[in-house]
Amino acid sequence: MTPKKLFVLALDGVPFTLLQKQIQTGLMPNLRRLADRYGLRQMDSVIPPVSSVAWASFMTGKLPHKHGIWGFVDRDPFTMDWYVPRTDRLRVPTLWERLSKLKKRVFVMNVPLTTPPQPVNGIVIGGFLETDIDKATYPPQIATLLKARGYRIDADTEIAKQDLTAFVRHLNDVLDKRIETMWYFWQREPWDFFMLHVMETDRLHHFLWEYAANNDPHFDPLFNAFYTKIDHFIGRVWEAVSDTHSLLLLSDHGFTTLKKEVYLNRWLYDNGYLSFSGHLPQSLKDMHPASKAYSLYPGRIYVNLIGREKIGSVKAGVEYERLTERLTQDLGNLHDPETGTPIIKSVHRSTNVVMGKTVISGKGISPNRADAYLPDLIAVPNEGYDLKGNLWHPRLFDKTHFNGMHTSDDAFLLSAGVPLPDERLAIHTLMSHILNFMAVK
Repeated sequence: MTPKKLFVLALDGVPFTLLQKQIQTGLMPNLRRLADRYGLRQMDSVIPPVSSVAWASFMTGKLPHKHGIWGFVDRDPFTMDWYVPRTDRLRVPTLWERLSKLKKRVFVMNVPLTTPPQPVNGIVIGGFLETDIDKATYPPQIATLLKARGYRIDADTEIAKQDLTAFVRHLNDVLDKRIETMWYFWQREPWDFFMLHVMETDRLHHFLWEYAANNDPHFDPLFNAFYTKIDHFIGRVWEAVSDTHSLLLLSDHGFTTLKKEVYLNRWLYDNGYLSFSGHLPQSLKDMHPASKAYSLYPGRIYVNLIGREKIGSVKAGVEYERLTERLTQDLGNLHDPETGTPIIKSVHRSTNVVMGKTVISGKGISPNRADAYLPDLIAVPNEGYDLKGNLWHPRLFDKTHFNGMHTSDDAFLLSAGVPLPDERLAIHTLMSHILNFMAVK
């Protein structure tokens, strides 16, 4: 098989259904031409549909229980400390590490969960959640070049909390600089694998989604103008790469209007599953040893298990099973007090979750230390209810700065040259097709 080259453009949080609408209304003519020729497809994300989790699944070809990433923040059950997962928490090699070992030249820019960057045959410029450019690049000297060009890893979302119009201007500036910097590296050499991830789409959606959905006279035009810029960029990319590279466009999850934030630790507290030693808890170490369960974002529930958690109170076996069954039942009875709508769509054991279907049930405590980091249950909310992981919140329901939230069933995919099967795909399945396409066995 003849080796092929690939350009991957990743648009974070862009839903298939939104792109359909933008194409139909004539706002994305370049994407329309590609979609008419190659087909625009709906794709599944992962559960939970968190950017770092989904991109970890893309870059490893594995689901969370295999690659080890479950959210933006995780906990060490042996110390009850919080930590931010990074590349050193990945349990399996990444796509670009595998390509590098086979002497493929790779360029990876702004993909979440790529710091600290691992050595590759090429360049890695890290993305979300890194904040320090000096710690974000391989080789390290690339950081100096990025700073000289005014490059930013991520947008400053604090601006959105003060002035949304200014925030959209800021997003445009960050995207412009990212694209400008990308072209600089693209022109350096004939890369075998080249990937750019755009985080600005996700940022736009979190703060402007509801305004765009309701055709707000001020913010809807700003939202659409941003997508016009994205479409123009897609056109430029296709013009630049089509003679030498195939093109893969994709997102990692969908988006929908956020109706309410639901603070699960508040629910656990109110229902007697969680208590604290102090008045206002600051960390998991403030959890009372008698607590039965606690939660991390989004919808991950951990049993306070003896032999796993440092201050465990629940015995493995019958007590564990009864507790998880009761939690599942009680969560099913949680409703929106204003509408009567059930908050929780489903609750699953986390050992192997594929789009809402539990393939293998969890067995509770495991002798494998790595399994101790898996959540015991994952609550999947109905559309519009965002399950928050704050340890303490004064109310069960709230709505703060965000008006858009992630969904797991509305990512998109467009392949211009990479052979893919006809069935509906999930993001973790793409790696094997990419490797096959690039003649990597």
